[in-house]
Amino acid sequence: MDEKVRQIRQELHDKQYTIAEENLAKPWGGYLRLVNEEADRFIEQFFPGLSALEARLGRFDMELSPKILIVAPGQRLSWQYHDRRAERWVFLTDGAYICSHTDEQQAPAFVTQGAVVQFDQGERHRLVGLANAYVVVAEIWQHTDPEHPSDEDDITRLTDDYDRSSRA
Repeated sequence: MDEKVRQIRQELHDKQYTIAEENLAKPWGGYLRLVNEEADRFIEQFFPGLSALEARLGRFDMELSPKILIVAPGQRLSWQYHDRRAERWVFLTDGAYICSHTDEQQAPAFVTQGAVVQFDQGERHRLVGLANAYVVVAEIWQHTDPEHPSDEDDITRLTDDYDRSSRA
């Protein structure tokens, strides 16, 4: 994973993004969170055709948080949902995900690089790594409560391969 992260860090540096946080200790891989002030440029670059207002779910008072998710081969995030955010993903590599409006998981949807997926607040979802390749996703957290923006604790895990608790 070190080489993949080094490559992504370099690409972000070349595009003049500021990394606010790195967490590469997740059992499934890790993420690089960018400063929120760069969200509009991030949207313009990674989500062509999406306006800043659309990204903010129609409210300019909503904050956005840009991230890059890196899923190691054969790994996957928990089957989860969020109470205070929606999410939009664009796949920077081929990949797979699961989503549902119920707690029941469906078979993964396999997508190619460039696929965009929108998850509503409360919608169940899971990012799934491929067997032999990293999955890399540009993600925007679309905060839905301006008084209490989402954070890493805003995760309800329905199932988890790594036996983590139901709350982040």
